[in-house]
Formats: sequence, structure tokens, C-alpha cells
Amino acid sequence: MLILNPSRVRFAGVPWEDVTLVAIDRGATKALTEWSDFGPHVVLVDVPEQKVTIRVERQLVRDGLEAPRPGDLGEVSFHASPMGSEAARVRVRAMCVVIGVTHELSARRGAVRTIEMIAVSTDGAADPVVVSAAEAES
Repeated sequence: MLILNPSRVRFAGVPWEDVTLVAIDRGATKALTEWSDFGPHVVLVDVPEQKVTIRVERQLVRDGLEAPRPGDLGEVSFHASPMGSEAARVRVRAMCVVIGVTHELSARRGAVRTIEMIAVSTDGAADPVVVSAAEAES
């Protein structure tokens, strides 16, 4: 999932301004594959372990001393919609642990802070990323 220029992003109740993108990547940390005796091709694949990584990139327009630290736990939440409209607007949220904060300075992009997090499931079986209609929030 890639959200370009989300209108608002919050982490642990703190608003993050000037966010240019939020990327939610899913990957298998363990994949089991099996073959049959009838040919060379895989007949079964199971992914018993997965990891959801969330990356937030922010454009820095001034000194930033308020960056989260690795190990910080909090809920990240933002709104997303097709083409930035109000139609089909959804709220995306996930409990996350910050695993890294990096900075880049270039003539093309300016100063960019990248915050990388891993989403945490409530019980190990539930998807850690919850998408709901924006109207459902209170």
C-alpha cells in the first residue's frame, strides 16, 4: 500500500507534518514450499510468518529534534482516499514499534526524514493494519 501526500499522520497522538508518503509493505519471514512426486513444480506454499513494515517520509522544513526513537511504541494513523478526494475515504491505523530513523539531504529532495516501523498484531492472528471507513471514527 502506498499513500502519497496523506493529509494527516499521527504517531502516539503526535501529529507529523509535511508527510510526503506512507508505504506499507508486507513480506513473508518464513515460506514453506512442497513438491509432489509427479513433477518439478511447487504444489503447496504456506506463509506461516509475516512482517508488516511501515515507512513514513517527511519533508523537513526546519531543524527537527522531535524524531521518534527506535523502540518507541505507538499507534500510527492516517486517512487515505483515491486521488486525494473525500470519496471512498478510509482511516488506516496500526500499533507500531519504531525500528529506525534516518535523514537524507539532497539538492533534489531537500531534507527528508524516513521513519521505519514494524506493525504489531494484537494477538498474533489479527492483521496489524486496520482499515475502516473514515465516517466510522468518533
